[in-house]
Amino acid sequence: MTADSSAPEPAAPGGPGGRPKKPRRKPLTLVVVVGLVLWTWFTGRQVGFDLTTFIDLWTNPLWEKFWPVPWEWVLDRDNVIDPLVETFQIAVVATVVGCGLALPVSFAMSRLTTPNGGTYWVTRVVMNIVRAVPDLFWAKLLVTAVGIGAFAGTWALSIFSLAVMVKLFSETIDGADPRPLEAARAAGGRHVPSVRAGVLPTVLPSYVAYSLYIFELNIRASIVLGLVGAGGIGRVIEAQRQYFRFGRILGVLLIIFVVVFVIEQISVALRRRLV
Repeated sequence: MTADSSAPEPAAPGGPGGRPKKPRRKPLTLVVVVGLVLWTWFTGRQVGFDLTTFIDLWTNPLWEKFWPVPWEWVLDRDNVIDPLVETFQIAVVATVVGCGLALPVSFAMSRLTTPNGGTYWVTRVVMNIVRAVPDLFWAKLLVTAVGIGAFAGTWALSIFSLAVMVKLFSETIDGADPRPLEAARAAGGRHVPSVRAGVLPTVLPSYVAYSLYIFELNIRASIVLGLVGAGGIGRVIEAQRQYFRFGRILGVLLIIFVVVFVIEQISVALRRRLV
């Protein structure tokens, strides 16, 4: 019995229906990888980077001072709990103020919704300057201007929140569907009502999700800003560090870790429902 001559022949390797050929590595990719490795090695040598420091770190005798943790001091309301609540308050106010100011600025800085070219370039230049200044510098500047305390930290984080939110949200607006806005303008709508009806509903979930993310950042940043006198639990950490009370510092850090972890999980769950 002969085989059917009409049966299709097996596909050649690499042909249609066969095993795909492995893509060839481009010489440029290899050159880029080698260049990055060499540049990383060179810059590491220039800054004195040495892997042995990671081993020496764990043999430092100061680690013995981190234990035992004086929990009776750490769990005291006046010592830790009240400053931690102040840190939370700073983050909440800074998020509301910074994200609230970022809403109109983001629409002005987006090519899709800006009222004119002059407004677009002015807002873009100003926000680039604001974003170029680190939040720690804003805190030091405001502590010098208004004094040590939570007020300076709140304003510093408000500026930080504004800069981050404008960057993220304006790019989201750029990627929004322009057809509802064009339809609103074609119907004779003015600029602000057209933006409010044609763009804001589509990007509002992202705005809320970004606000929750920035709130997480502010919780962490407010701890760092407290080290320069901007209020919150950071001031407690800095005071204990000056007296080498590392056991108290470890206890404070453990409480901060738990609080930040819980807030992050709640924020992630809310963002998943919104986006």
